[in-house]
Amino acid sequence: GIVLHTVGTAEEARRAVDSGVDVVVAQGWESGGHVWGTVATLPLVPAVVDAVAPVPVIAAGGIGDARGVAAVLALGAQAAWLGTRFLLAEEMPIHDDYRRRLIAAAETDPQRYADLYSVGWPDSPHRALRNSTADAWQAAGSPPLAQRPGAGDVIAHFTSGEPIVRYEPAPPMAGTTGDIEALSMWAGQSVALARRSQPAADIVAELTSRI
Repeated sequence: GIVLHTVGTAEEARRAVDSGVDVVVAQGWESGGHVWGTVATLPLVPAVVDAVAPVPVIAAGGIGDARGVAAVLALGAQAAWLGTRFLLAEEMPIHDDYRRRLIAAAETDPQRYADLYSVGWPDSPHRALRNSTADAWQAAGSPPLAQRPGAGDVIAHFTSGEPIVRYEPAPPMAGTTGDIEALSMWAGQSVALARRSQPAADIVAELTSRI
């Protein structure tokens, strides 16, 4: 099969290709969810494209509409990878409160955290909407997991009944019950461009309308 590898620098991209990777994903730090690098998409993509040509490069991070897709193709990427925009696809089974938060969010609302939602996934920087869990952690001085306020507390449950503890990287899905606001609501800075729920096919049609 084809091997894809996500990178945050041109040097990482070179090492990945030397290791046999078929396609490189250049992920800018604007991305939602787990974010490895610290370089923004605009300078990262052309640097990676130049470093690994002719290996294909997919651009990710901060792309939210047809303008962003056209932009990364102009930077030399062969494709665009979007996450946040598709959270608002009608087919995406996220909790209604999560959906409302995404629709209302500005580009400044998704914050990058070094190690906030770290239960079972430590030392993995990520970007999510600011909430009460993040505020309590930062107010306490951003301590390690064992010393955090509310560490180990069950704050919600999946539809299956499986518990979700505070600081767990578990976004609120349809059927999740409990303290929805306190869960990890992943989002990238392109969230400001995600303004309404719509069918995934309509999102794809809009994204490809300028290419």
